Amino acid sequence: MTAVLVACGPAEDEDQAPRPGDIDRAAPEVDETGSQVTLLSYDFTTADARFELPGRLDEISGLAFTADGRLLGHDDERGRVYEIDPGRGDVGKQFDLGSGNVQDDFEGIAAIGERLFLVSSTGFLYEFREGADEVDVPYRVTDTGLGSSCEVEGLDFDPDSEALLLACKRADGDGQSLRLYALPVGGGAATSIDVARSELAASGLDPDFQPSAVAVTLDGTWILLSAVTESIVEIDSSGRVLAGVALGRQNHPQPEGLAIGADGTLYIANERNGDDPHITVYRRQGDGA
Repeated sequence: MTAVLVACGPAEDEDQAPRPGDIDRAAPEVDETGSQVTLLSYDFTTADARFELPGRLDEISGLAFTADGRLLGHDDERGRVYEIDPGRGDVGKQFDLGSGNVQDDFEGIAAIGERLFLVSSTGFLYEFREGADEVDVPYRVTDTGLGSSCEVEGLDFDPDSEALLLACKRADGDGQSLRLYALPVGGGAATSIDVARSELAASGLDPDFQPSAVAVTLDGTWILLSAVTESIVEIDSSGRVLAGVALGRQNHPQPEGLAIGADGTLYIANERNGDDPHITVYRRQGDGA
């Protein structure tokens, strides 16, 4: 099982708190255990591209890549999926779940081969196949049972554990930790790992970090995004924090979706919140790109 929880705490000295995009560039790109630290491969001070999205994606909520490298996105109120050109940001076809356009609070999308999944904030998992433009596709729904203890906001597939990762924006407990669940795609109960918020204190990020998306990197680590605090953190499968970055509100007024392309390019979807909805793109830098 590889579920992970992460948390972040305040900087000990306000004068030393990181500015948006700051990261410890002196830190090794491979840590003492041999784990690759993916976030060190990006310069978050300057985006490589920014794609404006049409108004129908004002509340874009999740991103995922298909097996053949196409980018899919969805909003958070309807069972509707859009294809988005990852090179230009153009929005192409769209297709709906069911004939009545299913209504729910959708908070993440993931792809496993030809299988696609949407998850609701209450832990209902919708499985379906991709449809053609303007086509209604059949689907099935599974209640993961997590809704009673976790407000789900974030979904991705971890091939190492063969499990869907569900990030909790809020979870039962004393508030001192964040939580993810790993749900085996072959069947079986979900497992969880909690990581104390004190584990992120050294990063200087806002202690109110609440996950809005999760993505598995090419190096096998996990990245969590927070819309509430406009920040991003990377952890390994044991829950150890590897790096954290304050993204800043100027480029990320409400970052809700996260996906990583086959070449390592990182895409962040931002809802309309004092700015037009858009996708911000960061490419890997240096020899690790």
